Amino acid sequence: PTSSVDLLAYVPPGDAEGCASYPGAVGSSGDFLAVVGSQNCSLAQKVERARAAGAKGIMVVSDTKRVNLDVGDTSFGAEMVIGVPKSLGEVIVARSLAGGAEHLVRMSISIYSPPGLLDVSLLLLVCLATSLIVAGAFFATADLRLGSPIAPKSEEVVEMGKFFPLAFCVVGSVVLVVLYFLMQYLIYVIIFMFCLGGTTQLTELLHRCLRYRFTALQHKLFTVPLLGPIEVAHLIAFPCAVSVALSWVFFRNGDQGWIFQDIIGASFLCFIQRTLRLPNIKLAVALLTLMFFFDIFWVFISPVFFEKSVMVVVATGGGTGESVPMLLRIPAINDPLGRDRMLGFGDIALPGLLISFLRRHDLLSR
Repeated sequence: PTSSVDLLAYVPPGDAEGCASYPGAVGSSGDFLAVVGSQNCSLAQKVERARAAGAKGIMVVSDTKRVNLDVGDTSFGAEMVIGVPKSLGEVIVARSLAGGAEHLVRMSISIYSPPGLLDVSLLLLVCLATSLIVAGAFFATADLRLGSPIAPKSEEVVEMGKFFPLAFCVVGSVVLVVLYFLMQYLIYVIIFMFCLGGTTQLTELLHRCLRYRFTALQHKLFTVPLLGPIEVAHLIAFPCAVSVALSWVFFRNGDQGWIFQDIIGASFLCFIQRTLRLPNIKLAVALLTLMFFFDIFWVFISPVFFEKSVMVVVATGGGTGESVPMLLRIPAINDPLGRDRMLGFGDIALPGLLISFLRRHDLLSR
């Protein structure tokens, strides 16, 4: 069915989680949904309390920006069970409480219809990823352009050895398993490292561009042990980079967090292609082939050995309410559920290394 149904939003008095018994909505004739939280008791108990109050069902407000509604194998009969993200749920609850018991909020509910073949958000994500691969190849061949401000020093370039693909898969597998079991302890370490690395990469990029464009900013002010000489350009670039990282920390679970995450991610991806270098096409084929089967195993086959898909659990934060930030995000456009379109850094960096190798080969063959 595609028709919608109008129901009243009713917040149970006394227990916002909907675990205790509560009276029905006054004057609603049973045409209401109990808006409850997601904690303190099972979903089946929340439905039972709503049934006893005469509700058509329940609307479960998630405690995060994502809808995590695990219905399981329980049968709820004719009761309606709807999950909504925290942001939407808070608005419904606030308006319901403001109107009081005699002026409940009326909601129009219909079956979700996914976007058609033209998914604007997905198209933008593909364009962003492709652009970053091109930009990464530009960074990777900067040393072939005379006077390029982003050209790496020889000691900054790491050429992959013949055992790199195998070592990468082994180390990556160990890291995934460790994160799968210890994500609740390590998620904030990952967030800290993401901010630290993003600040470092953005500072380096802005510093190089500023000193190249404005020669006066090349003036050396002082020297810091382990860091080397500090120029005026550093003092301008560093606060800008820190502001981006801190903005992501504060807005990472909000509607604006994707902007700062993608800025940091873009700097990571460009510098990965600038720093890592494939020596030949054989190693490129070996790396991409191994990573192809690596992804298949940890996404689709790992549930055979673990309770869930290891890759999916790690990518979604393992139930911590946080997400691993090592991916690009584009917010949903024309999608009622508002799910972000996401693409992991590895899905961009690995093809990018091949494109960088081919671009270098073309330039050197002229």
